[in-house]
Amino acid sequence: MTINFLEPDYIDEAEVHPDAPNMSLLLGLIRRYNEQCDRLELLFMDIQTDPTVKQFGYSDVMHWKARANWFRTQGDAKRAKRLEQRMALKEAKDADCDEEFMDGYKDFLANEFVEQG
Repeated sequence: MTINFLEPDYIDEAEVHPDAPNMSLLLGLIRRYNEQCDRLELLFMDIQTDPTVKQFGYSDVMHWKARANWFRTQGDAKRAKRLEQRMALKEAKDADCDEEFMDGYKDFLANEFVEQG
């Protein structure tokens, strides 16, 4: 069996039987799978169409947390730390723009440090 990353097999959420167990988990996994298919399709499309794209390695297709752990196992702790710092800053900036997160954070600060009588 060969995998064609330029024409990935997406899963249609509408094809899931309505009585399937753990529907929310199943739909979440399908969304994540389809998102990964999108990322891989774009990656391989770039490789095929752009002659300046360099060859990529094993760690380039990993989630950043797994990539940081992999860098550590390869003896490259400095690179792992730089990656973690860069991604933590990105997540913090994304959270600053998330109103729901900020409302919950403000509620936490207002209620967490109040003395209980």
